[in-house]
Amino acid sequence: MERIWQTAAAFGAGALGAMGLGGGSLLLLYLTLAAGVEQLEAQGINLLFFLPTGLLAVSLHSHSRLIRWKIALPAIAAGLAGALAGSWGAGLLPQEWLRRLFGGLVLTLGVRELWAARKRPGGPPPPVG
Repeated sequence: MERIWQTAAAFGAGALGAMGLGGGSLLLLYLTLAAGVEQLEAQGINLLFFLPTGLLAVSLHSHSRLIRWKIALPAIAAGLAGALAGSWGAGLLPQEWLRRLFGGLVLTLGVRELWAARKRPGGPPPPVG
């Protein structure tokens, strides 16, 4: 049964990641809450998981001429520097802080997305009552 959950989490994270919907967040939640993996290790797995999906996305979008390389290259360089600095900094923090910071990030992003959806045409209907 555990293998089924692992497969479902991997498939779900991959599918969401391929659509740009934050598959890494799902993967981190599964690894830390269901699989019992420590936060720092789960973040490292998430970074490794991102490499093939990111490379595939860049390859496909580049082939379709959807990437403006003059804009993308500095963003890629900044992202790599940020990932390295973040990995180093995460190694300095206690596991509990990492968990709380990640939880706060997920909560903040969720509230932000809900707030933005309310302002968009065709967003969710206002609450009744």
